[in-house]
Amino acid sequence: MPVRLRHVLPIVLLAGTVLISGCADSDSEPKADGQTTSSTPAARPSPSTVLPDGIVKPGTPLPVGDGAWTVTLQGFERQPAGAVPGVPAGSSAYRARVTVANQREQVATAPQTAVTARYGALGRTAAEATDSSASSSTDEPQQVRPNGSVDRDVKLVLPEQAQGLPVTVTVEATEEGLAEPELLFFEGALPGGTAASPDPQAPQGAPAGQSVTPLGQWNGQVRVGKVTVSGEGASRTGSLELSVVNRSGDPMSGLGTTLRILTGQELHLAATVRPVYGYRDAAIAPYRTATQTVSFRVPETAIGGPVTVEAIDAGGSKVTFEGTLG
Repeated sequence: MPVRLRHVLPIVLLAGTVLISGCADSDSEPKADGQTTSSTPAARPSPSTVLPDGIVKPGTPLPVGDGAWTVTLQGFERQPAGAVPGVPAGSSAYRARVTVANQREQVATAPQTAVTARYGALGRTAAEATDSSASSSTDEPQQVRPNGSVDRDVKLVLPEQAQGLPVTVTVEATEEGLAEPELLFFEGALPGGTAASPDPQAPQGAPAGQSVTPLGQWNGQVRVGKVTVSGEGASRTGSLELSVVNRSGDPMSGLGTTLRILTGQELHLAATVRPVYGYRDAAIAPYRTATQTVSFRVPETAIGGPVTVEAIDAGGSKVTFEGTLG
C-alpha cells in the first residue's frame, strides 16, 4: 500500500553539479559496486523471496488517492548501445515505464510522478539519462479519460556491475492540488548478469555511540565512505558516499543527514552538505539502504592530511568519522 509522506524537507532543485566552498553538491552518477566497504552484512530478502510489506514486484498496480488511480512500474528494459546519448563507458541505459491509470468515471488530471532507483546492497542511486529527444510535455499536467491511462518512460544509467542486482524504485505520486506525495515502492532484479545469492541488506558495522568511526565503516544507521580526490590545483574535488539504513517497516523521508567536512588537525571547515540541497533525497523503502555520492571542493594544502566528517541527522544527533583526504 502507498504511504503519504507527512514530513517533507524543502526541495531546492539544482541543475547539474554545483561545487562551492562551504556548500557542496552531489554527484548523481552511479558508482561501481567494487568500492571497498567495511561492514558486517545482515540478511536481506532477494528479489526471488518474499518482499517486505510495502514493497511489491514490478507489474503490480498500487492504488493512489484512495483508489482513484493506480500506478504500476513495468520493470526495466535494457536499451541498445548508442540508443541513449551520454552513457559513459562501462554503463548501460535502461528504460522503466510508469503507468498511471484513471479508475474514475470522469476525466481527471493524472498525478505527477518522480522516480528514484537504487541498486545493490548499499542502494546506490542510479542516474537519470538526459534524452534531448524526449518531449517536455510529460512534465505538464495530463488529462486522462475514464478507465484510461498514461505512460511515462524513465531512462536510467547503471554500471555494468549492477546487472542481476536488485533495484528498489521509489515512485512519488503527487495528486493535483496536493503538496505531499504518496510513496510507492517496487523491487526487482536488473536484467542481465547472474542474480545468484541473496543480496545482503543493512550492513550493521560498528556499534552506535562510539566516539569516532573510521571512514568506510558503519556507526548505527549511517556510513560515510572514504574520500577520493580528483582534479589538480585549486580545482581539486573530493567525493565520498553517504549511506543511510532504514531498519523499520515504514518509509524514511530520505537520507536527512547533513555532512560537515573538516580538514587538518585544526579542523578547518571545507564544506557543508545539507539534505536536499545538492543531492536527491527521495524516501527510503522499508528495510532498505540508500547511498548518494557527495562532492565538495578540496583545499590543496589539505591533500594527504587528516579529514573529519560529522554526520548530523534531522534530530541533531552527531556521528563523527575520520580518515585521510586522498
